[in-house]
Amino acid sequence: MSSEEERMNRLLAESRLLESTFNELTNRQGMLERMLIESRTSLQTIKEIASATTDEVLIPVGAGILLRASPPKADKVLVGIGANVVVEKSKEEAEKTLEGMSKDLEENIITILSQRNQIAQRLEADRRVLQSFIDRQEQAQQAQQAQQAQQAQQAQQAQKGQPR
Repeated sequence: MSSEEERMNRLLAESRLLESTFNELTNRQGMLERMLIESRTSLQTIKEIASATTDEVLIPVGAGILLRASPPKADKVLVGIGANVVVEKSKEEAEKTLEGMSKDLEENIITILSQRNQIAQRLEADRRVLQSFIDRQEQAQQAQQAQQAQQAQQAQQAQKGQPR
């Protein structure tokens, strides 16, 4: 195997790894975007419940089922801090927590977007190099086939010119 073929094999392996990393980052970005939507929705809900003027709210319990209930008090809320642990916080503290969480998620999404862009640029460069290699291989093969056809034609002409 020539040095150029070895280089192309390494480049192909690198491209596959980059594609895998790109897909993983895309999945992570999607997860963070869903978490950001949930965080913003929670923040909006806390703000709106505190100013609720109705005496009835609908609480979704799943599978399209809703329960009628009185609006809950929003002066204190329970905030999950991980490992199935919740702490009670004031509405204002919960809002600050959610705003901070949203900001962190946005920053993480921006970082992932930057990483994905870098990987996409590297993948495109690798693809151009690989395509150039393929084009050179095809041209060499076509030239070889043309040469073989020409040699075969010359051999046929030489046979026609020889007495039997």
